[in-house]
Amino acid sequence: MRVYLSGIENTSKPTTYETKKISATILSNLVTISLQDFATELTLKGKTAVLAEFTQPKLSKYTPIIGQELVMLDFDNQDLDNQFTINDLEQDQFIMDYACFFYKTFSDSESDVDKFRVAFKLDSVVTESETIHAIYQNLFERYPQADSSVGQTSRLFYGSTQEYELIDWDNELPINQLVTASTKKINVLPNPDRIDDNTANYLLLKYNKYDTLKKKLDTNYQVTFKDEIAAEKYFCGLDIHEFLELPEGSPFIDILHNEENPSASVFYSHDYDTYLYKCFSKKSPFVGNILLLLVKYLGVYSKSDVLKILLTVTNSTIDYSSRIGKIKAKSNQFRKDLTTGKLQASYPELYHYIKRYIPEINATLDFMYDYVYMDSKSGEIRYLSYYSIHRLAKNVGLAIGKHISFQKMWTVLSLMVVIEMIDKLSIDCIPKDLYTFIIEPQENNKDKIRTSNVYEPVVFNDATIQNMSDTVKKLKENNVTVTSLSYELIYRIFGENKALKDFPQAYKPLVEKGYIRMSSKDCNLTNKSIQLEKTAVKLIMQSLNTKGYILESDLISSLARNKNTKIATIKPKYIKIRSDIINKYGLSRQRMTRDLYTTLSVAGKYCSKVIIYKN
Repeated sequence: MRVYLSGIENTSKPTTYETKKISATILSNLVTISLQDFATELTLKGKTAVLAEFTQPKLSKYTPIIGQELVMLDFDNQDLDNQFTINDLEQDQFIMDYACFFYKTFSDSESDVDKFRVAFKLDSVVTESETIHAIYQNLFERYPQADSSVGQTSRLFYGSTQEYELIDWDNELPINQLVTASTKKINVLPNPDRIDDNTANYLLLKYNKYDTLKKKLDTNYQVTFKDEIAAEKYFCGLDIHEFLELPEGSPFIDILHNEENPSASVFYSHDYDTYLYKCFSKKSPFVGNILLLLVKYLGVYSKSDVLKILLTVTNSTIDYSSRIGKIKAKSNQFRKDLTTGKLQASYPELYHYIKRYIPEINATLDFMYDYVYMDSKSGEIRYLSYYSIHRLAKNVGLAIGKHISFQKMWTVLSLMVVIEMIDKLSIDCIPKDLYTFIIEPQENNKDKIRTSNVYEPVVFNDATIQNMSDTVKKLKENNVTVTSLSYELIYRIFGENKALKDFPQAYKPLVEKGYIRMSSKDCNLTNKSIQLEKTAVKLIMQSLNTKGYILESDLISSLARNKNTKIATIKPKYIKIRSDIINKYGLSRQRMTRDLYTTLSVAGKYCSKVIIYKN
């Protein structure tokens, strides 16, 4: 028979460094050898073997084979509740009828449980990798205690120095009986305790064995990228099948769900210049690149999380040296300063105004960099996001581990837009092809009131962060809470241009469909808002003329009675007009102090309610 037999002799299990050396040289040592001599070389001299002969000198399970006529089962018995010992082996009729020999591994000498391998000679030479895979699957069903990660043509089988135990040199394993037997084709996840560097890469990722995979891949995929876009392009250009060491064959058993009939395959898309994974099953269809595949397979929440994992296991880095890379690096630093509280020292007003929403802001910023737009003519690259609020709420909630309602997500986005942490692009600023692809179909949908927004994160630097801080100062001066941010409030404080920029779809779609009417006196305000303002001013002035002050809680209660509605309904509407009234009429609004209580001769018992009075 013909096998690859390393010329390196070992007296103990090879280290990671020694394994790399063996892997690099073993394919240059193809030998024609008898089964008896092979057993001797393997179990007395501690040599390492690869049992298949390949068509080319590439140690990969995807390399086609010329032939293989030997298979082995590995029993390391790390699952103490499900062992298969040497005593069990000696009582097992199948092994006694079909196996040739077994030997104890290097690890057995230092173990309290039996660790050994069993060798089977096939009754004919197998020339297809898929057949070898089918043989192993049948054996794994028969012996679930065996390590299911060894069923690869490229598997390295370490030897021993404890000699072999003969069963019968003439025994042969009947291929046809095994291959035609009914086997349930499902993905079998190995016992976590049995995982090592021979385990398929996608399983190492599934079990978070990043250190093991990092050592296994070594520097084979190591790259220093100038930005995350370059990194994404590189990983999407890798053959997913080979890099992740997915199940053999095409189609193969889908790794995303259990199935009996193979439905998954990997193909190269020339249109997108990337490898795509596709599952054709009706129950669980999927198509996507390696980033989207691992988002779903690993259960992480964004492509950036997957990218961090791939950078780690491939020993790669990003130096952020490109223009777009520097933009993302500055965003990363801002998010870090926000999380650690470092931002508080330089911009205390900004930090305290948004600190309640730091987890949501950081997660939202992360998702803002998920989509990259490249101008087809100029080649300019921009981060443009068009996540819907519903989708963002779901993803951000998953990322930070708590439920995020639609309203909460809308509030966070409004805050980020108003303080100009992100820009909401107007229709004329959205790239034409993006507009045609996303916005135009929504505009043509008569049942849709508003279209999606397209967001672009700002370039974080001293000037933009100072601008955020200045905006927050003005909001605080006008007693604006985060939950009250709206078109009307921003218009009343900052003017029409900023209101239209931050909330471009606030009223226009509703006016066009006849749902609301704007005031003839001010086209930026609704009739109801104008009327509410008039009523509020009247109530305030009446109280100021008689008492010199009015408690804000009393004002809100009076407005609710006047409009025949609930306090909870009228309060947010009042908040939108409050700052404008205070500024227009030169009023002061603050929480009552004992000095103010005495100065204004406030009736009743002292309390720390908010009071409005004339300067």
